[in-house]
Amino acid sequence: MAFNLVYKGPQLRGECWQQAVAEALPDANWFTWPDVPAPEDVDAIIAWTLPDKALKTFPNLKAIFSVGAGVDQLQPDTIPDSIKLVRLIDPSLTQQMQTYVLSSVMMIHRDHFLYQAQKAQKNWQQHKVALPHECSVSILGLGELGKAVAEQLSMLGFTVNGWSRSAKQINGISAFHGPQGLSDMLATTDILVSLLPLTEETRGMISADTLAKLPKGASVINAGRGEQIIDEDLLAALDSGHIQYAILDVFKDEPLPESHPYWTHPSVHVTPHIASITRNDTAGHRLAENLLRWQRGERMTGEVDKTRGY
Repeated sequence: MAFNLVYKGPQLRGECWQQAVAEALPDANWFTWPDVPAPEDVDAIIAWTLPDKALKTFPNLKAIFSVGAGVDQLQPDTIPDSIKLVRLIDPSLTQQMQTYVLSSVMMIHRDHFLYQAQKAQKNWQQHKVALPHECSVSILGLGELGKAVAEQLSMLGFTVNGWSRSAKQINGISAFHGPQGLSDMLATTDILVSLLPLTEETRGMISADTLAKLPKGASVINAGRGEQIIDEDLLAALDSGHIQYAILDVFKDEPLPESHPYWTHPSVHVTPHIASITRNDTAGHRLAENLLRWQRGERMTGEVDKTRGY
C-alpha cells in the first residue's frame, strides 16, 4: 500500500518528517498543504489542526496523525469511526515532561519563589529545608506522561500520589481513581500537578471546589491543558493565601494576553507552553514507525479511543 500523505505545519518540520518517511516507506507520496493535487486519493493527514472542511475535502481519509501528544484540538468526537486518530508518543516528549515537572516541583519544594522575593529586598534569610519524603506530590493523569513523571519523582524520594479516571496500579505510587478518590488524594497533597488530556470531564476541573479540598499552602503545576483551570478561581485562591504558588505552562488563550493577571502575580510562574515540545528529529522517526505498523495491518502506537478523547 502506497500512502498518500498530507502534511500541514511548519516547513522545517515537514522537510524533516518527509525525509524520515521516505527512508522508511519509499513508495509514500508526501504533499504539503495546501498543494494537494488529488484530495480524493489522500489516505492520511499529519497536522496539529485540520484544514477547514477537511473531512469533506478528503472523502477517503483513513487516518489523522496529531503532531503532538494531545488530540483535543482535533475534536475527536467529530471524527468518524472509520478514520483512525493517532497521537504522538515519543520518548523525547516524556523526557521533557519529566524534567519540566521535576524542575517545577523543585522550585516549590526548595522555596525558590520565597528566595526570589527576598532577593528583591536584599534579604539574607535562611528557611528550614524539607526532605523529599516530607512533600506529597499528586499527579492528575496517569497516562504515558503522568506515569513516567510519577515514577521519577518517587525515585527521588517524594511521596507520590496519582489519580486517574479508572483504577491503576503503579509500584511506589499511591493510586486513586474516581470522584471519591480525587477528594481523598487532594486532602493530603502539597503540590498538585495536572497532566490530564482535555476532555469534557476535565475542562474546568481545577475549580474553586477542587482547590478548596487542598490543604492551605498547597501549590499547583499545570502542564496539561489551560482549559482545565478556572483562572478566576485559582487567582482568588492565590490571593487568599489558600494556594501558595502556581507554575503554569498552558493557558486557555495562547499566547497569554498581555493584560492577564498571571503575568504580574508574584506567586505565579509562567512558561510559554514549553513543557514538552515536539522535536523534529525523533518525532519524524516515530511517525515513520507508525506508518510501517499501519502498512502491516498492526495497531499503531498512540491510537486514540475517540469516545474517551485519549
